[in-house]
Amino acid sequence: MSYELDPALPISEALRSVALGELDLAHTSLAAPPDRHKGVHSARKCFKRLRSLLVLARPGLPDPLFASLNSRVARIGKGLAAARDAHALFDALNALERNTEPGLGDGPIEAMRSWLRERRKAAEKNLEQSSASQSLEMLLELRPRFASLVVYPDDFTPISKGLQLSYYRAREQFKSAFRSKDPEILHDWRKSVQRHWRHMQLLTPCWPSELGARTEAARGLSQTLGDDHDIANLMHLATTPAMAFGSPEDISGFLKRCKIRLKELRKDAKIRGERLFVEKPAPFAGRIHAYWTTAAVGALKPVAPAHQDDNVIAINDARPDLKNQTKFGGQS
Repeated sequence: MSYELDPALPISEALRSVALGELDLAHTSLAAPPDRHKGVHSARKCFKRLRSLLVLARPGLPDPLFASLNSRVARIGKGLAAARDAHALFDALNALERNTEPGLGDGPIEAMRSWLRERRKAAEKNLEQSSASQSLEMLLELRPRFASLVVYPDDFTPISKGLQLSYYRAREQFKSAFRSKDPEILHDWRKSVQRHWRHMQLLTPCWPSELGARTEAARGLSQTLGDDHDIANLMHLATTPAMAFGSPEDISGFLKRCKIRLKELRKDAKIRGERLFVEKPAPFAGRIHAYWTTAAVGALKPVAPAHQDDNVIAINDARPDLKNQTKFGGQS
Protein backbone atom coordinates (compact mmCIF):
# COMPACT_ATOMS: atom_id res chain seq x y z
CA MET A 1 0.00 0.00 0.00
CA SER A 2 1.35 3.41 -0.93
CA TYR A 3 2.03 6.11 1.62
CA GLU A 4 -0.66 8.47 0.32
CA LEU A 5 -3.96 9.74 1.68
CA ASP A 6 -6.95 9.12 -0.58
CA PRO A 7 -9.00 12.30 -1.24
CA ALA A 8 -12.08 10.14 -1.95
CA LEU A 9 -12.17 8.89 1.67
CA PRO A 10 -13.09 10.64 4.92
CA ILE A 11 -9.85 11.81 6.53
CA SER A 12 -10.03 9.38 9.47
CA GLU A 13 -10.52 6.43 7.16
CA ALA A 14 -7.69 7.59 4.89
CA LEU A 15 -5.34 7.93 7.88
CA ARG A 16 -6.26 4.48 9.21
CA SER A 17 -5.71 2.91 5.81
CA VAL A 18 -2.19 4.34 5.49
CA ALA A 19 -1.26 3.56 9.10
CA LEU A 20 -2.37 -0.07 8.91
CA GLY A 21 -0.51 -0.48 5.64
CA GLU A 22 2.70 0.75 7.28
CA LEU A 23 2.23 -1.62 10.23
CA ASP A 24 1.75 -4.54 7.85
CA LEU A 25 4.86 -3.59 5.88
CA ALA A 26 6.94 -3.26 9.06
CA HIS A 27 5.75 -6.65 10.27
CA THR A 28 6.61 -8.30 6.94
CA SER A 29 10.02 -6.61 6.90
CA LEU A 30 10.93 -7.91 10.35
CA ALA A 31 9.27 -11.34 10.29
CA ALA A 32 11.46 -13.29 7.88
CA PRO A 33 13.46 -11.10 5.51
CA PRO A 34 16.15 -12.70 3.35
CA ASP A 35 18.42 -9.84 4.38
CA ARG A 36 18.00 -8.81 8.03
CA HIS A 37 19.71 -5.45 7.53
CA LYS A 38 17.36 -4.52 4.69
CA GLY A 39 14.40 -5.66 6.76
CA VAL A 40 15.43 -3.47 9.69
CA HIS A 41 16.00 -0.51 7.41
CA SER A 42 12.59 -0.99 5.81
CA ALA A 43 10.85 -1.33 9.18
CA ARG A 44 12.50 1.78 10.61
CA LYS A 45 11.31 3.78 7.61
CA CYS A 46 7.79 2.53 8.34
CA PHE A 47 8.04 3.81 11.92
CA LYS A 48 9.27 7.21 10.75
CA ARG A 49 6.38 7.42 8.29
CA LEU A 50 3.91 6.48 11.05
CA ARG A 51 5.26 9.20 13.34
CA SER A 52 5.07 11.76 10.52
CA LEU A 53 1.45 10.78 9.92
CA LEU A 54 0.69 11.28 13.62
CA VAL A 55 2.33 14.72 13.60
CA LEU A 56 0.22 15.73 10.60
CA ALA A 57 -2.99 14.57 12.30
CA ARG A 58 -2.06 15.81 15.78
CA PRO A 59 -4.46 18.82 15.94
CA GLY A 60 -7.36 16.40 15.48
CA LEU A 61 -6.22 13.89 18.11
CA PRO A 62 -6.53 13.99 21.92
CA ASP A 63 -3.13 14.88 23.38
CA PRO A 64 -2.86 11.67 25.50
CA LEU A 65 -3.60 9.51 22.44
CA PHE A 66 -1.02 11.29 20.29
CA ALA A 67 1.62 11.08 23.03
CA SER A 68 0.96 7.39 23.63
CA LEU A 69 1.04 6.33 19.97
CA ASN A 70 4.02 8.51 19.13
CA SER A 71 6.11 7.26 22.06
CA ARG A 72 5.25 3.61 21.41
CA VAL A 73 6.20 3.82 17.74
CA ALA A 74 9.41 5.65 18.68
CA ARG A 75 10.24 2.95 21.23
CA ILE A 76 10.00 0.19 18.62
CA GLY A 77 12.25 2.11 16.25
CA LYS A 78 14.77 2.79 18.99
CA GLY A 79 15.08 -0.92 19.68
CA LEU A 80 16.29 -1.39 16.10
CA ALA A 81 18.49 1.69 15.98
CA ALA A 82 21.79 0.11 17.00
CA ALA A 83 21.87 -2.29 14.06
CA ARG A 84 20.89 0.39 11.56
CA ASP A 85 23.26 3.02 12.98
CA ALA A 86 26.21 0.64 12.73
CA HIS A 87 25.48 0.15 9.04
CA ALA A 88 24.89 3.87 8.47
CA LEU A 89 28.27 4.91 9.91
CA PHE A 90 30.07 2.21 7.95
CA ASP A 91 28.40 3.45 4.73
CA ALA A 92 29.13 7.07 5.68
CA LEU A 93 32.83 6.34 6.05
CA ASN A 94 32.91 4.77 2.60
CA ALA A 95 31.01 7.74 1.14
CA LEU A 96 33.46 10.19 2.77
CA GLU A 97 36.35 8.34 1.16
CA ARG A 98 34.65 8.43 -2.27
CA ASN A 99 33.64 12.09 -2.14
CA THR A 100 36.91 13.63 -0.92
CA GLU A 101 40.47 13.77 -2.19
CA PRO A 102 42.64 10.81 -1.07
CA GLY A 103 45.66 11.25 1.15
CA LEU A 104 44.30 13.35 4.00
CA GLY A 105 43.44 11.18 7.03
CA ASP A 106 43.66 7.84 5.18
CA GLY A 107 45.09 6.02 8.22
CA PRO A 108 42.14 6.65 10.56
CA ILE A 109 39.71 5.70 7.79
CA GLU A 110 41.09 2.16 7.62
CA ALA A 111 41.20 1.80 11.41
CA MET A 112 37.66 3.12 11.80
CA ARG A 113 36.39 0.85 9.03
CA SER A 114 37.70 -2.23 10.89
CA TRP A 115 36.17 -1.08 14.18
CA LEU A 116 32.80 -0.29 12.56
CA ARG A 117 32.75 -3.68 10.85
CA GLU A 118 33.04 -5.41 14.23
CA ARG A 119 30.44 -3.13 15.78
CA ARG A 120 28.05 -3.95 12.94
CA LYS A 121 28.49 -7.71 13.52
CA ALA A 122 27.76 -7.31 17.25
CA ALA A 123 24.65 -5.22 16.58
CA GLU A 124 23.34 -7.75 14.07
CA LYS A 125 23.87 -10.59 16.55
CA ASN A 126 21.90 -8.74 19.23
CA LEU A 127 19.17 -8.03 16.69
CA GLU A 128 18.80 -11.70 15.85
CA GLN A 129 18.65 -12.70 19.52
CA SER A 130 16.10 -10.26 20.89
CA SER A 131 15.34 -6.91 19.21
CA ALA A 132 13.45 -8.15 16.15
CA SER A 133 11.12 -10.48 18.10
CA GLN A 134 10.38 -7.80 20.69
CA SER A 135 9.56 -5.32 17.92
CA LEU A 136 7.15 -7.79 16.31
CA GLU A 137 5.28 -8.24 19.60
CA MET A 138 4.99 -4.47 20.09
CA LEU A 139 3.71 -4.07 16.51
CA LEU A 140 0.86 -6.49 17.17
CA GLU A 141 -0.12 -4.53 20.27
CA LEU A 142 -0.20 -1.28 18.28
CA ARG A 143 -2.50 -2.44 15.50
CA PRO A 144 -5.86 -2.14 17.37
CA ARG A 145 -4.96 1.41 18.42
CA PHE A 146 -4.37 2.53 14.85
CA ALA A 147 -7.36 0.55 13.58
CA SER A 148 -9.64 2.75 15.71
CA LEU A 149 -7.90 6.06 14.96
CA VAL A 150 -10.33 8.99 14.49
CA VAL A 151 -9.62 12.68 14.06
CA TYR A 152 -12.03 15.48 14.92
CA PRO A 153 -13.41 17.13 12.92
CA ASP A 154 -13.30 14.39 10.33
CA ASP A 155 -12.22 16.66 7.50
CA PHE A 156 -9.06 18.34 6.23
CA THR A 157 -9.08 21.08 8.89
CA PRO A 158 -6.86 19.30 11.48
CA ILE A 159 -4.55 18.12 8.70
CA SER A 160 -4.16 21.67 7.43
CA LYS A 161 -3.32 22.87 10.95
CA GLY A 162 -0.83 20.04 11.45
CA LEU A 163 0.81 20.84 8.13
CA GLN A 164 1.11 24.54 8.97
CA LEU A 165 2.65 23.86 12.39
CA SER A 166 5.13 21.34 11.04
CA TYR A 167 6.11 23.58 8.12
CA TYR A 168 6.53 26.55 10.49
CA ARG A 169 8.83 24.50 12.74
CA ALA A 170 10.97 23.38 9.80
CA ARG A 171 11.21 26.94 8.49
CA GLU A 172 12.29 28.35 11.85
CA GLN A 173 14.81 25.57 12.42
CA PHE A 174 16.29 26.30 9.01
CA LYS A 175 16.98 29.87 10.09
CA SER A 176 18.45 28.74 13.43
CA ALA A 177 20.63 26.04 11.88
CA PHE A 178 22.55 28.43 9.68
CA ARG A 179 22.85 31.11 12.33
CA SER A 180 24.47 28.77 14.85
CA LYS A 181 26.01 26.04 12.63
CA ASP A 182 25.57 23.67 15.60
CA PRO A 183 25.45 20.05 14.33
CA GLU A 184 22.63 19.18 16.74
CA ILE A 185 20.46 22.07 15.52
CA LEU A 186 21.15 20.97 11.96
CA HIS A 187 20.09 17.46 12.96
CA ASP A 188 16.84 18.78 14.44
CA TRP A 189 16.18 20.62 11.19
CA ARG A 190 16.86 17.41 9.29
CA LYS A 191 14.14 15.62 11.28
CA SER A 192 11.69 18.41 10.44
CA VAL A 193 12.65 18.22 6.77
CA GLN A 194 12.04 14.46 6.85
CA ARG A 195 8.57 15.07 8.27
CA HIS A 196 7.86 17.66 5.59
CA TRP A 197 9.00 15.24 2.89
CA ARG A 198 6.64 12.58 4.22
CA HIS A 199 3.76 15.03 4.61
CA MET A 200 4.17 15.90 0.94
CA GLN A 201 4.10 12.18 0.13
CA LEU A 202 0.84 11.79 2.04
CA LEU A 203 -0.77 14.74 0.29
CA THR A 204 0.59 14.18 -3.23
CA PRO A 205 -2.74 12.82 -4.59
CA CYS A 206 -4.33 16.28 -4.31
CA TRP A 207 -1.92 17.59 -6.99
CA PRO A 208 0.59 14.93 -8.07
CA SER A 209 2.73 17.04 -10.40
CA GLU A 210 3.39 19.87 -7.94
CA LEU A 211 3.55 17.96 -4.67
CA GLY A 212 5.41 15.07 -6.26
CA ALA A 213 8.16 17.50 -7.25
CA ARG A 214 8.13 19.02 -3.77
CA THR A 215 8.42 15.54 -2.24
CA GLU A 216 11.56 14.86 -4.26
CA ALA A 217 13.04 18.25 -3.35
CA ALA A 218 12.49 17.61 0.36
CA ARG A 219 13.84 14.08 0.05
CA GLY A 220 17.02 15.40 -1.58
CA LEU A 221 17.52 17.98 1.16
CA SER A 222 16.96 15.32 3.82
CA GLN A 223 19.63 13.11 2.27
CA THR A 224 22.11 15.99 2.20
CA LEU A 225 21.45 16.71 5.87
CA GLY A 226 21.71 13.01 6.65
CA ASP A 227 25.17 12.91 5.09
CA ASP A 228 26.09 15.96 7.19
CA HIS A 229 24.91 14.25 10.38
CA ASP A 230 26.80 11.05 9.59
CA ILE A 231 30.06 12.96 9.09
CA ALA A 232 29.52 14.83 12.36
CA ASN A 233 29.14 11.42 14.07
CA LEU A 234 32.34 10.18 12.45
CA MET A 235 34.17 13.24 13.74
CA HIS A 236 32.81 12.59 17.23
CA LEU A 237 33.89 8.96 17.03
CA ALA A 238 37.39 9.89 15.84
CA THR A 239 37.91 12.24 18.80
CA THR A 240 36.48 9.97 21.51
CA PRO A 241 39.23 9.65 24.16
CA ALA A 242 38.77 5.89 24.59
CA MET A 243 39.32 5.29 20.87
CA ALA A 244 42.69 5.02 19.13
CA PHE A 245 42.34 5.32 15.38
CA GLY A 246 45.72 6.93 14.76
CA SER A 247 48.24 9.52 15.92
CA PRO A 248 47.10 13.07 16.76
CA GLU A 249 48.42 14.16 13.36
CA ASP A 250 46.45 11.42 11.62
CA ILE A 251 43.26 12.36 13.45
CA SER A 252 43.82 16.03 12.64
CA GLY A 253 44.10 15.16 8.94
CA PHE A 254 40.92 13.08 9.13
CA LEU A 255 39.01 15.95 10.79
CA LYS A 256 40.18 18.37 8.09
CA ARG A 257 38.92 15.97 5.45
CA CYS A 258 35.53 15.82 7.20
CA LYS A 259 35.30 19.61 7.44
CA ILE A 260 35.96 20.01 3.73
CA ARG A 261 33.05 17.69 2.98
CA LEU A 262 30.81 19.38 5.56
CA LYS A 263 31.37 22.75 3.95
CA GLU A 264 30.20 21.40 0.60
CA LEU A 265 27.14 19.71 2.09
CA ARG A 266 26.04 22.76 4.10
CA LYS A 267 26.36 25.06 1.12
CA ASP A 268 24.12 22.72 -0.84
CA ALA A 269 21.65 22.37 2.05
CA LYS A 270 21.33 26.14 2.44
CA ILE A 271 20.44 26.63 -1.21
CA ARG A 272 17.91 23.80 -1.12
CA GLY A 273 16.39 25.07 2.13
CA GLU A 274 15.95 28.60 0.82
CA ARG A 275 13.98 27.27 -2.13
CA LEU A 276 11.89 24.79 -0.18
CA PHE A 277 10.88 27.10 2.67
CA VAL A 278 10.53 30.45 0.89
CA GLU A 279 6.74 30.57 1.37
CA LYS A 280 5.22 31.64 4.70
CA PRO A 281 3.39 28.95 6.70
CA ALA A 282 -0.21 30.21 6.57
CA PRO A 283 -0.37 30.78 2.78
CA PHE A 284 1.42 27.48 2.20
CA ALA A 285 -1.04 25.45 4.29
CA GLY A 286 -3.99 27.36 2.85
CA ARG A 287 -2.89 26.55 -0.68
CA ILE A 288 -2.57 22.82 0.07
CA HIS A 289 -5.98 22.91 1.78
CA ALA A 290 -7.48 24.36 -1.39
CA TYR A 291 -5.81 21.68 -3.51
CA TRP A 292 -7.21 18.96 -1.24
CA THR A 293 -10.74 20.38 -1.29
CA THR A 294 -10.71 20.49 -5.07
CA ALA A 295 -9.36 16.94 -5.32
CA ALA A 296 -11.87 15.62 -2.78
CA VAL A 297 -14.83 17.16 -4.63
CA GLY A 298 -13.58 15.71 -7.90
CA ALA A 299 -13.06 12.28 -6.34
CA LEU A 300 -16.65 12.20 -5.06
CA LYS A 301 -18.16 13.18 -8.43
CA PRO A 302 -16.48 11.11 -11.14
CA VAL A 303 -17.41 11.96 -14.72
CA ALA A 304 -18.27 8.97 -16.90
CA PRO A 305 -16.24 8.83 -20.11
CA ALA A 306 -17.85 9.43 -23.49
CA HIS A 307 -18.55 6.30 -25.54
CA GLN A 308 -19.52 5.54 -29.13
CA ASP A 309 -23.02 4.23 -29.83
CA ASP A 310 -24.28 3.80 -33.44
CA ASN A 311 -22.10 6.65 -34.70
CA VAL A 312 -23.53 8.99 -32.05
CA ILE A 313 -21.41 10.16 -29.09
CA ALA A 314 -23.41 9.54 -25.93
CA ILE A 315 -22.40 10.77 -22.46
CA ASN A 316 -23.91 8.97 -19.46
CA ASP A 317 -26.25 7.21 -21.94
CA ALA A 318 -28.12 10.46 -22.61
CA ARG A 319 -29.73 10.66 -26.09
CA PRO A 320 -30.08 13.88 -28.11
CA ASP A 321 -33.37 15.73 -27.66
CA LEU A 322 -34.72 15.55 -31.21
CA LYS A 323 -37.74 17.72 -30.37
CA ASN A 324 -35.59 20.76 -29.81
CA GLN A 325 -33.31 20.33 -32.82
CA THR A 326 -35.35 22.80 -34.91
CA LYS A 327 -33.87 25.58 -32.77
CA PHE A 328 -30.40 24.67 -34.04
CA GLY A 329 -31.20 24.06 -37.69
CA GLY A 330 -31.92 20.32 -37.26
CA GLN A 331 -34.93 18.29 -38.39
CA SER A 332 -38.36 19.97 -38.29
